Amino acid sequence: MSFRLAVAVLGGLVMTGTIAVPALDALCAPDTDVRDSGGPPATPPVVAVAAPEAPPAKPEVAPAEPTVEPSEPEAAPAAPEPAPADLVVIPPTEVNEETVWMAPPEVIPNCEARLEAAGIDFTPSRLPVHKTRGGIYCGAEQVVRYRKGPGEISWGGSPKVTCPVALGMARLEAIVQEEAERHLGRKVRRIQHMGTYNCREMANYPGWVSEHSYANAIDIKHFELTNGKKIPVLGSYPKNGAEPKNASARFLKAVARRLYDERAFSVVLTPSFDSNHRNHFHLDMARYLVDGT
Repeated sequence: MSFRLAVAVLGGLVMTGTIAVPALDALCAPDTDVRDSGGPPATPPVVAVAAPEAPPAKPEVAPAEPTVEPSEPEAAPAAPEPAPADLVVIPPTEVNEETVWMAPPEVIPNCEARLEAAGIDFTPSRLPVHKTRGGIYCGAEQVVRYRKGPGEISWGGSPKVTCPVALGMARLEAIVQEEAERHLGRKVRRIQHMGTYNCREMANYPGWVSEHSYANAIDIKHFELTNGKKIPVLGSYPKNGAEPKNASARFLKAVARRLYDERAFSVVLTPSFDSNHRNHFHLDMARYLVDGT
């Protein structure tokens, strides 16, 4: 075998990754005739050839941490709607020598939106502010006809009242229905009132103008249940702090207390206050507080 052929063979063996090949000295030796040597040629030595090294492994790269987008801050909860009386009562810190206690009510911002949010069916009305011959001012700038409220109670028509009183009436309906079911086992379908607007001074306090002069008050005579039973204020309301003796008395007492405590109205007068209110609840939105329960 010639030298050129041996190299070619060796190259082929290396390229194919063979591990052991004949030594070059043996491959390059002259041909030997078997007949001359008297036997087969000696076994050629073996030379170890390293297999080609594998390419270096690529370094492992740790996966990138997912990007977390900053979350939007949660919106603060909306402030609760103020109680109706809180819209009109003058805070003690604002009282001074020039404080005006009796006058047509000030305009309530967003009045119609407040009425709609309270679930009140109403229509705008008018009661022009005017001065009487007796020198008192009556009327109000912001007046509505109260048609129906969230308690689905009939008022025997559409009382003309100021915006704050309308808001108080809606709160009254909710309180009345809750207490009627608790003490009487059924709901109220009708409230009998005795009027809202009456331009005059207070009966027992000469010189003080009644809130009725501004349609800023309402007087309630009795409550009528869904079964037709009437719960009158006269003769049923426990007077002078007496404990209620029956379900009707407990109902009336609970309603009056909540109307004042929850500031549905700023003034709540009952038969316990004086004899002028022996037969009705007087509820108004004066700029001051009076607990006459």
